[in-house]
Amino acid sequence: MYVDLKKVDPKPEQVEFKNQDGKKLIGWYFKGADKPKAKILFFHGNAENISSHFLMLHWILKHGYDYFIFDYPGYGGSEGEPTQKSTTEAGQMALEWLSKKSPQVPLVVFGQSLGGNIALYTAAQNQGKIPLCLVAVESTFKSYKKVGQRLLAGRWWTWPLQWVPLVTVGESYSATDRIDKISPTPLLVMHGDADRVVPLSNGEDVFNAAKEPKEFWRVPNGLHIRAFFGSDGADFQKRFLDKLATSCR
Repeated sequence: MYVDLKKVDPKPEQVEFKNQDGKKLIGWYFKGADKPKAKILFFHGNAENISSHFLMLHWILKHGYDYFIFDYPGYGGSEGEPTQKSTTEAGQMALEWLSKKSPQVPLVVFGQSLGGNIALYTAAQNQGKIPLCLVAVESTFKSYKKVGQRLLAGRWWTWPLQWVPLVTVGESYSATDRIDKISPTPLLVMHGDADRVVPLSNGEDVFNAAKEPKEFWRVPNGLHIRAFFGSDGADFQKRFLDKLATSCR
């Protein structure tokens, strides 16, 4: 389902831009202030589209931040088919678009779950090209292959199929060997210790692969992408705002 913008408050600006194949991509730009403290590029997770995922950061608007969320090819109103290549290229196009909008405003990259891996890859590929003040990811993973193996191994009836990701999933567009290139931009990794979709060990892999400056926030009893909305959600929202304030002066 694609939500009518008339039902969203505050309403975003609907943005259309193109990927490298000329396919139309859809994004929503939410304005939090006339003079925003920073603008955030939001890489959402798998399934559904921006009409549901936008709620994950909607709370931040009242604190003076703008954010831009977009749909990958094949999601929502975006054209094309979703692949590792096409989703990564869409992330690149979105970053380039946002970097040109109010270029004097500090730029943050934020990704959740699948979008976290794409965000890490995109940030690493643009180090030294497009300045970022912070890269933040939640409930994400380092390797497509490894996360697939771990999910299969975690269930006894799929254990014999652990080899499948090794031969069916490539790593050409994975953040696997690129996370260390995000430095010297600060990296924040958030992960719930009760996450059964992408277990905690995956977030630890991301953190361990990164260079300083970096922080790891373990979310107690945290489920998948619930840092800002779980039992400690208000605390993590405040901590994130503090992190933005110190990183994006």
